[in-house]
Amino acid sequence: MSVGVCIINRNGIALAADSAGTYTGNKMFYNSMNKVFSLSRKYVYGAITYGATTIYNVSIDQVLKEFRTYLDSREHISDFFEILPLFEAFINQNSSYYKFDLAEANHCNGLIKDLVVDWGNKIKTVATEVDAENKISEILNQLETVMRGSLKIDNYDVSAYIKTTYNDYFNMLIGMIVPELNNFPTQKECFWDYICNYFNLSLTNETNNYMGLFFAGYGHCDAFPKFTHIELYRVVGGKIKYRLVENYEESNNHAQIVPLAQPDVILTFCKGISNRFINYIPQKVESIINSKIDALPDTFTIDQKNALKTSLSSSKAEIASAINTTIQNDNVKPILDSVQLIPLPEMGFLAESLVNITSLKRTFAIDGNQQTVGGPTDVAVMSKGDGFVWIKRKHYFDKQMNPDYIMKILVLSL
Repeated sequence: MSVGVCIINRNGIALAADSAGTYTGNKMFYNSMNKVFSLSRKYVYGAITYGATTIYNVSIDQVLKEFRTYLDSREHISDFFEILPLFEAFINQNSSYYKFDLAEANHCNGLIKDLVVDWGNKIKTVATEVDAENKISEILNQLETVMRGSLKIDNYDVSAYIKTTYNDYFNMLIGMIVPELNNFPTQKECFWDYICNYFNLSLTNETNNYMGLFFAGYGHCDAFPKFTHIELYRVVGGKIKYRLVENYEESNNHAQIVPLAQPDVILTFCKGISNRFINYIPQKVESIINSKIDALPDTFTIDQKNALKTSLSSSKAEIASAINTTIQNDNVKPILDSVQLIPLPEMGFLAESLVNITSLKRTFAIDGNQQTVGGPTDVAVMSKGDGFVWIKRKHYFDKQMNPDYIMKILVLSL
């Protein structure tokens, strides 16, 4: 886990993030992760990452630093929003280089096998019974219900690719685990279709295993800053499978504070109250009202009490609306009105402070989230005129002992 924040107004962008994290599959805790990146020496692009730290065991640190070289090779990038198609093209071109094709095969084979074992064994128990065809269909309907409860990642449909690439493997598994299904070709095909479509979903076992990528900056023809925020789940067929969270363009002189990864502390700062209590208050009021109605004397019938509860149930929505209006007017709007006007140094200071207060709470609050935020806070600001500028940046080495590295950076920046 981690915390990051982007603050954006017409003057520019501030990015900040902590350094705590674990590599995917590793229980070791580190305080030296890079999560804020300069993505170009030629263009004004920056990024924050959070969540998973690798794509199929390839560090996102390596991927983004090599993506920087790819961006710098582009002759002209007019619109900032070209960043996502360019990142997709970069991953596609380098899929074999990063061995994503081999990792994908392991990932897909493992998931297909898990599904065939789990649901195939259920099918096996009814495959020889009377009316087996309908009973198998009922089990497949249960699988469809499970799939409907998952978040769809709809940037592109991978089911046809999965079906073509892994069809032989699926048939082999069926022959080994539930050969009885071969007697029901319609149900077998339906089962395979469901499995193929499963790869279009945010899977239950991947809830905390996606990578957040937040790109911000300017295209050559952009006067004001923009950002793109995605959740990256996997690479399939050389293409990234992701969910677009938000595209934002600063065009109405509105400021934004965008918390990333663990937003609760930053949102509490902005709203003056935590989201948990915002939701709790109307529910508690409704509970108190209902208990008072239940305590009315027996002169009130059950139907009358239920009618009273129904008539007062709208109070819950009214209370929630009143709370949110007050929060917006008394807390959020004054902060954003101020952020709308502040210059870059103060934006960087605010971004750093928001990360630090989250780190402070995670350090001292015994709430199950200890050590999920921490380490040095990296801070950078971007503007159309000055480009990407580091305010605070950790180094894992002593700069004075590495003059060749410093010289290389200076030469590349010319």
